Amino acid sequence: MGDALRADELVSVIKRINCDLTAQLERNLKIKNMSGNQVYFLVYILRHHPDGTYLTELSHEIGVSKATLSALIKKARKNDYLCFYENPVDARKKKVCPTKKLLAEQSEFLQKADKLEAQFNNILSQQEQRELWKLGQKILNYSAAAKQQTGGFNGEESITTTQAV
Repeated sequence: MGDALRADELVSVIKRINCDLTAQLERNLKIKNMSGNQVYFLVYILRHHPDGTYLTELSHEIGVSKATLSALIKKARKNDYLCFYENPVDARKKKVCPTKKLLAEQSEFLQKADKLEAQFNNILSQQEQRELWKLGQKILNYSAAAKQQTGGFNGEESITTTQAV
């Protein structure tokens, strides 16, 4: 095999990391009626938009389609964790906000997420974390460019996006 890695080996390790992370999210964050990925989305809202944000802005920020994001929000609304506030100027523009229930459970969610993230931070040095982040951004940027040119991977959303729901 030599020093060069085959493409299938790289894809395989990324896939295994994704599966492991998904399992960790499920084991550490899952609650009744909501997956670990869905709860981690709520943690993102709490950390980055405690006063709420708009669907389009959130979609661009986290890199998922509005349809996928709408499904995440619908599930969170059904469980009374997120709500919509209509914009008085433009009724089509709705602000997504945490509910009182989410704010009441905020410390528990953040504590569980912090604990999970600390496990990953302890595995890699600061330099390795920066390198991994750069490589991840490079792959995501390539994926975004390919999606724009072709309308997705074979016309479909990425696996990561569909797993988020």
